[in-house]
Amino acid sequence: MARTPENFKHNTQLSTSAAALVAAVAANTKAIVRKLSFYNSNTTTNRIVTVYVVETSGTADTGNTLVVKSIPPEKTWNVIEIQGEVLTTGMTVQAKQDTGTDVNANVSGANVT
Repeated sequence: MARTPENFKHNTQLSTSAAALVAAVAANTKAIVRKLSFYNSNTTTNRIVTVYVVETSGTADTGNTLVVKSIPPEKTWNVIEIQGEVLTTGMTVQAKQDTGTDVNANVSGANVT
C-alpha cells in the first residue's frame, strides 16, 4: 500500500453551484482528507459555505451535507469535521457558497493505492 501526499485543490474559488474539491476517487484507490479550509475575501459580508461528501454517482444535496457554516468577512474556516475522512471509489467532496465569488478553498490529504 502506497500513500501519496496530495494537494487536491489550492486557492480554488467557489461559486453558488456545488463543485468538486476532491474529484471522484479512482478505482482501487482511497483518498484521505487531512485539511479543508475556506477563506472569505469579502471585506463586509459573511458568506455561507456548504460542504458535501457525495457517494458514487450521487449529487450534492441535503442528504449528503456534511456541514454548513457562515464565514465572517476576511476570515478562514478550517473544517475539522472532515479531517481523516476516507473516500472510496467514485466519492467526491464538493462545496458551494450562498452568493457571490468571495470564498476560496484549499484541500489536501493523500491518495492510498
